[in-house]
Amino acid sequence: MIDLSSLLSKRSAEPVYLQIVAALRRQISGGGLGIGTRLPSSRALAQDLGVARSTVVTAYDQLVAEGFAEARRGAGIFVCDVAPIRPPEVPSSSVAAVPPPAPGMLLPGVPDPGVFPARPWARCVSRVARMDPLSLSHQEDAFGDPDLRREIAAYAARWRGIASSAEQVLVTSGAREALELAMEFLVGGEDIALEAPGFTPTQRFAQARGWQVRWLQAGARGAEVPRQMARVTLLTPSHQFPLGGTLPVPQRQAFLQAAKDRGGWIIEDDFDSEFRYGGQPVPAMAALDREGRCIYVGTFSKTFSHALRLGYAILPPALVPQFRSQFIHPSAGAAITAQRPLAEFMASGQYDRHIRRARRLYAERYAAAADALAGWPETLGHFHRHNAGMQIAFHLKGAQDDTEICRRAAEAGYGVRPLSPHDPEKQCRGLLIGFCQSQADTLPGQIAGLRRIVEDCVKL
Repeated sequence: MIDLSSLLSKRSAEPVYLQIVAALRRQISGGGLGIGTRLPSSRALAQDLGVARSTVVTAYDQLVAEGFAEARRGAGIFVCDVAPIRPPEVPSSSVAAVPPPAPGMLLPGVPDPGVFPARPWARCVSRVARMDPLSLSHQEDAFGDPDLRREIAAYAARWRGIASSAEQVLVTSGAREALELAMEFLVGGEDIALEAPGFTPTQRFAQARGWQVRWLQAGARGAEVPRQMARVTLLTPSHQFPLGGTLPVPQRQAFLQAAKDRGGWIIEDDFDSEFRYGGQPVPAMAALDREGRCIYVGTFSKTFSHALRLGYAILPPALVPQFRSQFIHPSAGAAITAQRPLAEFMASGQYDRHIRRARRLYAERYAAAADALAGWPETLGHFHRHNAGMQIAFHLKGAQDDTEICRRAAEAGYGVRPLSPHDPEKQCRGLLIGFCQSQADTLPGQIAGLRRIVEDCVKL
């Protein structure tokens, strides 16, 4: 039996279930409970601690949600692999040398490759190769592997509250292809509304086609509903890119109503909504859509791996036949080889487990980065704690040249990106600062180094 009695205090203001969670979390993280260890039954642990069984059940549920443990039907609760991600060890030498900065340090919007669940993924690939090798090289449905589409629909319902079927899911080579396909299909020579600042590739895509672009000025809470709705409106409501705000539900509903009145469409780019580190997740805009006016676009590049090059669109039922008529062959860029293994990975529960673990790690890193940035003087600028995403937007004070600052930072090994290229009017100046690829304990030092570069540029 695991002895937690000495770690619990009935005098503490903290609820007992949270004390149990903290105690088990420490034992798991510290290696006291090895990977695969079966935790005591809720009844047995409750009796040992002298607490209600429901208290232990609540604690176990929290551990499972955080990715520290997994529930196996009919078998119990087992410890997961939550070993911290450590940088490779540097060989010792007689002379202590300062290592050069890692290239692309603080690069925004990029997942940590060290978090990728390589072994579970390899097992899924191997299993598919043995059981159904043809699925790795052949695909009959132009919308993508049917198993993967079914798992995506279930995932969207589970995590984002979207009610859909596999028939509505179109697999693409990434979110960008899904966005461009939807834009090309729906605009039809009419106007399109884009956020400013917003995602630069979609801005260039629309302008290159000569479409009339209506700019939606985005602030800390997303974009305001315009007086005149465009034929197509592209939004990032869950986590505005690049500023980071969340569009309030009333504004989402107002956009949907305006789209209905206009006979137009909304494309929801939900690029990293899984990574919310505080409060309850806001349902996807598509989950609020009762009129079938919203196309939902998701990606595996942020949550899983850039290398897979897989994304998807969930279409309103009315658009499925029209899109079907345009897709005689599978989308040229969508990798066939990874689709069935990814379906297997999702069906096994490994994908959800990976998301919970990545979210826990990134939450620690976000907090470390935000705390370090909070120490910057107001004379340099400010940022908003959105507790979400894979980057932080730091707004520079005055007319600082964010492109020049990023150029100088790149010379020192930093991968921060300027905000101004995302704003057509170049009024928004700042830095996009990533944190996912850095360890929480190294982020304060890295951000202190970036501060020195910014301060040197301000003095010039």
